[in-house]
Amino acid sequence: MFVSDLDRPWLETPYLIQGILIQSKDDINELQRYCKHVYVDVDRSEPIVVQRYLSSASSHASLAVSNPRKSPASYEPKISCHASSTISNRCKSPALQETQSLDKRLQRVKTYADICTAEQEIPAATKAYNIAATLFRDINFNLENDIRIDMQVAHEVVDSLRESVIRNPDAALLLAQLKTTGKELYDNAIKTSVHLLAFGRHLGLPQKELTILGLGGLLMDIGKQRLPKEIQNKRNMSLTSNERKLMKQHITYGEEIVTQLNEAPEGVIKIVIQHHERENGNGYPVGLYANQLHPYARMAAIVDCYEELIWGESRIPGMKPFHALKELKDNAQNGLNYILVEQFSQCIGMFPVGSLVELNTGEIAIVLTHNRTQRSLPQIMIICDAHKRPYEHPVTLDLRTAGKNPGGVEYAIANDLPQGAYAIDPKKYYL
Repeated sequence: MFVSDLDRPWLETPYLIQGILIQSKDDINELQRYCKHVYVDVDRSEPIVVQRYLSSASSHASLAVSNPRKSPASYEPKISCHASSTISNRCKSPALQETQSLDKRLQRVKTYADICTAEQEIPAATKAYNIAATLFRDINFNLENDIRIDMQVAHEVVDSLRESVIRNPDAALLLAQLKTTGKELYDNAIKTSVHLLAFGRHLGLPQKELTILGLGGLLMDIGKQRLPKEIQNKRNMSLTSNERKLMKQHITYGEEIVTQLNEAPEGVIKIVIQHHERENGNGYPVGLYANQLHPYARMAAIVDCYEELIWGESRIPGMKPFHALKELKDNAQNGLNYILVEQFSQCIGMFPVGSLVELNTGEIAIVLTHNRTQRSLPQIMIICDAHKRPYEHPVTLDLRTAGKNPGGVEYAIANDLPQGAYAIDPKKYYL
């Protein structure tokens, strides 16, 4: 059975993945350490197991179906299960106290469910992506010509991205990873916006707050537009000492831009001016500590660091996504919020959508979409053979049902790869 919700916030438990597929008695015993009451999503559980369970008329469980609402995403049949156990002391650890210190905005208000497949969502996500790219070009033109930015239009554009992410985040995440406008600043802005929207969806934030996150991601590095063009797209590790000082000025420039916008929400402004601050006070420009930071700025800092780690330049390859997430967790003690890092890791998965992976057959594939209950078995597109030569006709496989290859080997992901591995550009295979 698939446990979709708990009697406590997911942030107060050590589970790395929101939603648990129960497959053994050990899984139940582990869950019982943290919860007295859980919810089982019938639609995402194995049908034969659900039927057997319901027909047994267990005295320890009752079927509770939520009231259907207008949006299919908010309708989830659930089985309510009780367990006679006490809450583990692990839930009363400093991590819980840290969670409680986060702003109330981060408390889950709903659990979003995919209401279509990523493939079905691609056309709408593409349209939203293109509109966002046009908006950013307009913003850039307005900045260069001292014309006021129309925040109402910006809100509407981000809302279209938000709705796509709500229906299925994998489509927008795939486009953000593979699609390009030809302008790196534009691409990075849209990628950050989509990552923050997906992160907020994962945390169960209300739609209005998702818009703030998406808008903040889009404008987060807007101040870079005023930097010398030769350093705008450089990674931090490739900057000289003087260039690094110049780069830090993008926060000041960004603050000047967004604070002049009367309609800019507080959360957007905080993301722009605080996304390089760190909880231990070692960030910039002010050196704020922990609870002085807006929770959305904490989320933006994690997304920004992740994208910096996986971002490759000529002569400087990016990290593999798995190693980048490990780096984030290792560095959480140096200023990132550990609990939010864990949740972000869970949000994008072990093999992020749009990333390159190597199969146990030696073939290379692009991750197309996640399987919500078995994250290690996504849907993929195989683009290169075992000798890393491109296939003329790439093959799409769902690793849950793919079975064995012609050589009799069960398909599995053996390794994730950094961007540009084997000189492969996944954009030309998918988009």
